[in-house]
Amino acid sequence: MLVVKERPDDLLLDHFRLLTSFCAAAVPAEDLLAQYRQRGTAEGHFGELMNVLAPALSSAPRTKSRYRDNPLPALPTGIDAAARNEAILLLHLLAYELMHAGRRAMELATHTGWSLRRFRERVLRVGGRVLLHARRITLVIAQTAAGFWSALWPRFERFTWAGS
Repeated sequence: MLVVKERPDDLLLDHFRLLTSFCAAAVPAEDLLAQYRQRGTAEGHFGELMNVLAPALSSAPRTKSRYRDNPLPALPTGIDAAARNEAILLLHLLAYELMHAGRRAMELATHTGWSLRRFRERVLRVGGRVLLHARRITLVIAQTAAGFWSALWPRFERFTWAGS
């Protein structure tokens, strides 16, 4: 299938070929293109997850015996590698969803685009210190991130969370 995208100010047409095993009678061309675009979007999000969060999935059914040349305590041998990978991936997906919500709120607050990496480096990885005084705990963050958090926090307060 040949896909052509017309742009009003461009003389040359932007086009690409979509090769698939579906026959033209089975799936309409517009539906097939929409499906492949959704797949491309999903692969882009998954690539971003793997690039920024880098979940360490294991292909071996055994646990690590050493870490930085130090022996680790023996773990039960009945650990299922697939179940462990599933749990790690689900935790990273949850972290990705939270980071994506924060990134989106930051985009709305600043009216600029934010990558997940930029959001992590400038907003989440922040130096700070904890102050204890008069039964109150105060987190003081670095000045470089304080402006971002002051723009972001009111948007977090307006979120509707499940179960509330």
